[in-house]
Amino acid sequence: MRIGLLGGTFNPVHRGHLLMALAAQRHLRLHRVLFIPAHIPPHKRMEGNATAEDRARMVALALQGHPGLELSRVELDRPPPSYTVDTVRLLRKRYPEAKEWFFLVGSDTARELSSWREIAKLRKWVRFAAIPRPGDPLVAYPAAGVLRLPVTTAPVSSSLVRQRVRQGLNIRQMVPEGVARIIKERGLYR
Repeated sequence: MRIGLLGGTFNPVHRGHLLMALAAQRHLRLHRVLFIPAHIPPHKRMEGNATAEDRARMVALALQGHPGLELSRVELDRPPPSYTVDTVRLLRKRYPEAKEWFFLVGSDTARELSSWREIAKLRKWVRFAAIPRPGDPLVAYPAAGVLRLPVTTAPVSSSLVRQRVRQGLNIRQMVPEGVARIIKERGLYR
């Protein structure tokens, strides 16, 4: 079994995240891709008023209708902060049948891997697979230990979605319908 891991704040999850996971699923022949919302990320300040449960609910709604894409609560159900090395350690125990692990990152994140906690151990457990972000050339991130996938994501980011919500602009093309509904119903990011 081959498992892909996609971690992040998903604040909110958007179509770029889905395209990234679907492209990796296809190119790496992944049996499943686990979306792992961070409870409290150690490298990023959380913006907006979405709780961890709001973000998990939005991810669950976004993944509906996409076989093999699944929400994992591994970081939400344990005390913060969320370090990737701890998450991968737990997941390797939960999925002993998995023979290959891939950690999916954007090309911007690939350049920051050296700052991750216990990165040497992580590199033994997973292969990092990077997908270029729009406008970021494929050759711009380190080659050592990072598999480059020949696809790009949609030109959307969580910060852009939050900005458009604050401005009262339409986000329907940027996020799945269920995510847009939750944002509106809960008054998120206003």
